[in-house]
Amino acid sequence: MPRAPRIEFSGAIYHVMNRGDHLEPIFKDDKDREVFLKTLGEACVSSGWEAHSFVLMGNHYHLLIETTRATLVKGMQYLNSTYTARYNARHKTRGHLFQGRYKALLVDGQASGYFLAVSDYIHLNPARVKGMGGIRGLKELLEDRWSSAGWLAGNRRRKPEWLLWERVYGELGLGNWRSRSRREYREHLERRLGEMSGEEEEWKKIRRGWLLGSEGFVERMKEKLEELSAKPRERDSWAGEAVEEREQDRAAKLLAEGARRLELEPMSEGPALERYLLARWVRTRTRVGTRWLAGQLGFESVGTLSYGLWYVRQRMETDRKIQRRWELLDSYSPKD
Repeated sequence: MPRAPRIEFSGAIYHVMNRGDHLEPIFKDDKDREVFLKTLGEACVSSGWEAHSFVLMGNHYHLLIETTRATLVKGMQYLNSTYTARYNARHKTRGHLFQGRYKALLVDGQASGYFLAVSDYIHLNPARVKGMGGIRGLKELLEDRWSSAGWLAGNRRRKPEWLLWERVYGELGLGNWRSRSRREYREHLERRLGEMSGEEEEWKKIRRGWLLGSEGFVERMKEKLEELSAKPRERDSWAGEAVEEREQDRAAKLLAEGARRLELEPMSEGPALERYLLARWVRTRTRVGTRWLAGQLGFESVGTLSYGLWYVRQRMETDRKIQRRWELLDSYSPKD
């Protein structure tokens, strides 16, 4: 599936999210989290980013950033590749740490409500995600060392210079850093915690879309995409980035299940024929590209996997052993 180009411009606001390869953890301990925040700070300085909110989860992270220059791609390349290199060096590992393409949701910074909704979504993430049962109330949320919520609420000292409070406070009509403003921000977060169960539709727009804003903003961004594209498409087709994100999520789960059934451990180093078969199975159930699959399954090039897909298709016609392995995979149902 072709990828929509990234829209970059001075003053653009993005909700950026990236997950671990095969949904694996990207932080093994607090030292890793410290290294990530150090790397994020470097990316902010070198790329001219302004960070407004963030949270580090077990296998993914969320950022709300504003680019003072058109540097989203440059900054993200630095952030992801540098952190991966530092992680691998520290843990004496190698290879990919993050899966596929990071998500960058364009956020309307002019119309009321959209920017604050994303900031709240990020800060409430530890209370929403299953498996984070320790986060129940405001106190626990603000004590989370790996979220900007505590800093923005004034509960933590030594806020990083690259983390700004002004824009988030401004969305609430708070124009200063006085104790009253900080208290009002804490009260806002507490209200949002109480409203979480009824906000699922709002959260879906943030999780699944590629842009969030007013009708005018959406039209302007679609026009920018058409200008960037060498092969113009129907405007509505540019929602394809959200589709791509979902397809990669589905494919990652299928890869993990298929690897379990074929006893491929680790998935990227098993017999080539088994990996070809697994790739073919995932391709029949999703629309992910060969390049993405090649990276997930440890093939050095797209060409290698392309040949393997053709080869295993030929062998399946007569090789009973391969047919049985395929049947083992194809008996899987998402409800299993």
